[in-house]
Amino acid sequence: MGKAIVKLNIATYAGEEYVVQVECEKDDVDEIIIARAWKKLKEDEGGSIPYGHRTAEIIKRCD
Repeated sequence: MGKAIVKLNIATYAGEEYVVQVECEKDDVDEIIIARAWKKLKEDEGGSIPYGHRTAEIIKRCD
């Protein structure tokens, strides 16, 4: 199982930006990896994250 590094942005007044590392398979589609990253961020932040427009970008995939 490989890893993926995902940059997550939440457009709040402060402009929240996070970088999360999640596990992934070589053939996982981007949407699944991004969904895992949002889930991990929510868990890391204690169950809630700020409201705002959200964007995500996969920076790197390591097999």
